Amino acid sequence: MGGHKPVVIITDQDPAMKIAIENVFTDNNTLHTIPELKLHKDIDKHGREVYTHKNFYIFQGELWSACVDCGFEETKEDNGHLLIVILEQLMVNGNKVSKHRKVVYNPSNHIAHCSCKMFESEGMPCRHILLLLKGKVLNEIPSYYIINRWTKLATSAPIFYYDGNVLEACFKLESESKLISDAWAQLFKCMHLADTCKDKLLLVINEASSIEMKLIKMKGDVGPSKLNELESFVGSTVPEKVDILPPQPSNTKGCGKQIKGGKEKAMEQQQKENKTL
Repeated sequence: MGGHKPVVIITDQDPAMKIAIENVFTDNNTLHTIPELKLHKDIDKHGREVYTHKNFYIFQGELWSACVDCGFEETKEDNGHLLIVILEQLMVNGNKVSKHRKVVYNPSNHIAHCSCKMFESEGMPCRHILLLLKGKVLNEIPSYYIINRWTKLATSAPIFYYDGNVLEACFKLESESKLISDAWAQLFKCMHLADTCKDKLLLVINEASSIEMKLIKMKGDVGPSKLNELESFVGSTVPEKVDILPPQPSNTKGCGKQIKGGKEKAMEQQQKENKTL
């Protein structure tokens, strides 16, 4: 804190801050930590590279079920497409239940459609499609099944109007944010490729040290201050002098006339009747 007392202390007890903190730490963990693998297959590793932690665990659960609970039962060919019947074993109320799923597969582009409709409804390939892709010994998930909103860098894309134009106020901030995200993603990918190999880790350390020295020697312009960034975002400058006028006097005690109740009105009416007699 630079020897100064904190101006304010923010905790997750505030409902809005609790949601914000969860979102920030979720993005941070996704970019800078690696989820644990169960199967250690190439397609599993590729899912870890592209999906956020939360969505990767969904993908990993489907891939695990594809290996453990599903199997091929029947295969037919029709007009260049494969019609595949997959048998799935499910546990319902402690009892094993068998279900059949039908998958239509196009071998030319590895696109498949399953009768369970999980991909169409949730945007994540189901266990039946993954069983088929695993059987084709694919090293990566086909791009058709990777929905951008479930990936790590989904938030690094610029914001657009409906006609495709980038929002001017957000263009600069989004571009800088994307560069930062891309830089972190590249570093993350290098660490993933190095894994636990000593030689590869030493290479990463040496190259990182070299980049550090180059950055120290670079003499770039000083970055804009928070105030300049705020003025650029708002599109207006902060005035040097602000005149605050005294408030107008106001009457906060009602209109000055008492509102009579039903009992008082009845008494007045009775007095008027007595006077007329």
